[in-house]
Amino acid sequence: MKKIIYSIPVIVFLYFLIYSVNKGCNYTKEINENKAQTVCKYIECQRRGKVTKSLMEYYVKDSLYITKYDRCPENYEDKINKFFVVDYSSKDPSKIIVDFSNEVTDTTAILNAGF
Repeated sequence: MKKIIYSIPVIVFLYFLIYSVNKGCNYTKEINENKAQTVCKYIECQRRGKVTKSLMEYYVKDSLYITKYDRCPENYEDKINKFFVVDYSSKDPSKIIVDFSNEVTDTTAILNAGF
């Protein structure tokens, strides 16, 4: 009986581990299968204890999206209010992958993206 009680937390932990990995893979897979690209503006880095989230703003078909993205990049203070390339899912534009190494400085591209 004790073995069953001790094995329940292990089973629950493994279930959530597998669920988390699968969810992350499906997120990336959906973006790659339905990839569209635009320009986004890095608005701010939100901090909650040790966790950070990037707040991104971008337009898709004349609709404004403000989305929380992964962790804040290194030297995020220098990147606030700058523009970057973002890949998003054409099925669900709130699913994004931002390339912080690819800064957009072309004014025409920024204006064509809706800014």
